[in-house]
Amino acid sequence: MSSSAAPPQSACHGTLGRRQKVVANCVEISKYPEGEVYQYDVVVTPERGDFKKLPPPTYMRLVFDAAMREHRQTKLQGIPMVYDSRKIAYAPKRLCGPKEVLELELDYNDEGRMEKYKIRLREAAVVQFSVLTEYLRGRGNVDVGDIQAALNALDLAIGSVLHLEMVGFNRSFFTREQSMATQGGLELWSGFSFSVRPGIDRLYLNVNTAVTA
Repeated sequence: MSSSAAPPQSACHGTLGRRQKVVANCVEISKYPEGEVYQYDVVVTPERGDFKKLPPPTYMRLVFDAAMREHRQTKLQGIPMVYDSRKIAYAPKRLCGPKEVLELELDYNDEGRMEKYKIRLREAAVVQFSVLTEYLRGRGNVDVGDIQAALNALDLAIGSVLHLEMVGFNRSFFTREQSMATQGGLELWSGFSFSVRPGIDRLYLNVNTAVTA
């Protein structure tokens, strides 16, 4: 984004009228990674062969999180990861060589039935957060498409925390605390959707209300 894309400066601040406070559905993100974040392709395979149908995201997340806990201090070298419940994960440090595959084995207790899984991690991309900083500050020849990978990683990192307390679907999260029964046996759940958005010299978390049944 070039400096010409910034809004023009006001000629004067004005002295008439009344000062008003404007409330926006955005929260400033004051701190984010400024180095490299590593994107990994994730393949989860049961011992009995490939999945005929991929299990629900909630189940895949439970399996992945169990593998993270079991191997955190050994093969993962204490490095945390966030996972999209399907095929992508991010880590703040490199887990293995760019052309290597890191394989994790897991005995997972599925409601009393033991299931064996292998989780294979292969580096897919290196996300440069310095590019995001350049875009926000209007430096260099950086387009909005160049920062999408960094925004995706931040969306997933924030969502991984929300999944611990709420029911999530993509980037929308819901809670039963303010639910409301409707006719036909349906129940409305209140929640919100979010996305990380770039601003001028700032990064924001955009939040909107959402409802599901």
